Amino acid sequence: MKIKFTARAAKWFDRVNGNTYHSVRITNNETGERIYCEFQYGYGEQYKQTALVEMSKCGWIPDDYGIDFNARGKSIMQYERENDYPIEWIVTDGLKRDCIANGRI
Repeated sequence: MKIKFTARAAKWFDRVNGNTYHSVRITNNETGERIYCEFQYGYGEQYKQTALVEMSKCGWIPDDYGIDFNARGKSIMQYERENDYPIEWIVTDGLKRDCIANGRI
């Protein structure tokens, strides 16, 4: 198993309003390039789809994985299965400031 990408997701739960937010920083381990996905709304594992969309926009993965999987695209699970799980996911739950900083570093 070769890890091609490392994705660091930071999540924050806003208890007052009951919403979950995330940001993602993705590193291409072969080239050292990085992509930053800014602080945004998304619950559960939405950060994975956010990362796929940005990776597709940058040409790191085929386009059919990066579109919204509810609109006839392929999902993150399909991408990982078909490509021998090339993404290492590092997920942390923290404060809002941690989430915002993750998308900017």
